Amino acid sequence: MDKPIRNTARSIFVVKEKIFITPHYIRVIFKMSDEQLVLFQNMRSGSHNKIYIPSEKAMYCADYEESIWNSDFFTAVRTYTTRDIDFNAKTLQIDFVAHGDSGPASKWAENAKSGDFLGIAMKESQKPLVPSAQNYFIVGDSTAIPVISVILETLPSTANVMLLLEVNSYRDTFVLHSKANLNVRWIYNSSPLSGSKLAEECIALLAEEKQFYIYAAAEFEVIKKIRRHLKEALQLERDRYYTVSYWTRGISEEESNQERQKQRME
Repeated sequence: MDKPIRNTARSIFVVKEKIFITPHYIRVIFKMSDEQLVLFQNMRSGSHNKIYIPSEKAMYCADYEESIWNSDFFTAVRTYTTRDIDFNAKTLQIDFVAHGDSGPASKWAENAKSGDFLGIAMKESQKPLVPSAQNYFIVGDSTAIPVISVILETLPSTANVMLLLEVNSYRDTFVLHSKANLNVRWIYNSSPLSGSKLAEECIALLAEEKQFYIYAAAEFEVIKKIRRHLKEALQLERDRYYTVSYWTRGISEEESNQERQKQRME
């Protein structure tokens, strides 16, 4: 039987407000029109999306709703997490890591102001972000905090969660909301583009493996080390963990996607 095709929705969203949650963590809140409420009615918080960053040419185009989807009118496409969709407040939120002007998405977010716009495309998905479990071990760098925050908000009070989170500095820590019992360990890395000790910290905490469901999301090489440990050292079954890389140090998302495709073909 053929797999069902997931519905895809896309639209141009206008910025309502921008908030610096921490010095390196930006939340952009977009307005949702009545048409967008219908178009995105089956989408949910925590889902991946594609953002289309408009070029200066698109920003001065009268019909940008249609024009931005033409490659001449956007400078880059990036994958992000939908932090929140609030159909009552008619808002959609996306959180960005602010790391200077090195990336087109973070540059856009740092300069965004009320009235600016962004193309956003999402696929419908009803799959839970994590399976039901009593004990979770969740690992992530700054790029993974939006989806991890959504995961925590969905967990029941009976769940126990050990968290290992990497951020720029102590000023980038904040309160995580969840009914679950949280045990949070923050580690600081002011130069994530130069490397990370997140994998080593994760492996050390898993020295005495317990009955966790493990969720890890971070930079490509970090996830590669963690995945190898889970598969080879701990010999965990595939349904005991989920790992995903959100970025690759030193290369763009386009180059990173090409590298992953090469590895799948090898």
